[in-house]
Amino acid sequence: MEEKEKAITKIETQKNNKNRVNVYINNEFGFSCDTELIYIYNFIKGKKLEADYIKKIIDEDNFVKCKNSALRTIERSYKTEYQITQKLIQKGFEDNAINRVIDFLKKYKFIDDKRFIKSYIMEKIKSQGKNKIKCELLKKGIDKSIVDSELKNIDGSTEIKYAIKLAIKKYNILKKTEINYKKVYKKLGNYLITRGYNQDILKDVLNQVIDKNDCDKQVIKNREEQDTNNNDIDELKRIAKRRYDIISKSENSAVRIYRKLGNYLVRRGYSYENIRKVLKLLIDFNEDNV
Repeated sequence: MEEKEKAITKIETQKNNKNRVNVYINNEFGFSCDTELIYIYNFIKGKKLEADYIKKIIDEDNFVKCKNSALRTIERSYKTEYQITQKLIQKGFEDNAINRVIDFLKKYKFIDDKRFIKSYIMEKIKSQGKNKIKCELLKKGIDKSIVDSELKNIDGSTEIKYAIKLAIKKYNILKKTEINYKKVYKKLGNYLITRGYNQDILKDVLNQVIDKNDCDKQVIKNREEQDTNNNDIDELKRIAKRRYDIISKSENSAVRIYRKLGNYLVRRGYSYENIRKVLKLLIDFNEDNV
């Protein structure tokens, strides 16, 4: 029995997507495709279609969908060939469509791994060492030989320069709370390792940045602050005692004395921590009742 001739009987724009159409063949749904293909292949009502031709249109539609998906991904952030390929695989596109899209993207420079590497290195070298940069680029699917070649172009002095900047910033934070030279050295060293710097750079940077005298100065500063704090407490005790003697003449309740004396000392600008210490010495009662 001779197969019935296939012809387009209706072309209908999809309700939920104005960029796609449903094509009906012999009054039955045949396939859907991108609106763009309707004009490219001159689809009109009554046009005869062979099975191979329909398959070609469907393949072309898969390519268009795959291409549009890739372009949307690149719009958000620049990607490597490997990253784009993996994204498209995850979205379920066929290998043939993906390969065509990758060729298209490379042809029109939408993806260029060498350009990506250069840009990535120039940005990250300011905050990361070569080790971490290399690791991250390999994760993005860049060939190891290409990565090594590009990283060789980065002068060692450039890496050290940015490592010193990072180290100084971190060191200024550490030395405020840490007075042990060895601990500062270790903590700063571990920090630089996590940023991807090798041992040679590590040693050079640490020797340039860390000053043993800073630790000694911090010890002296801490002692001076402690002495100042002790002096403040002594003065606070004297003021609190005088005020306590006045308040206790008219108040019998320890709770009310505590509150009044505490408020008075707060207004004088003393820290709440020191006030609590002094009040506990002067007033014998359970503070939880206040």
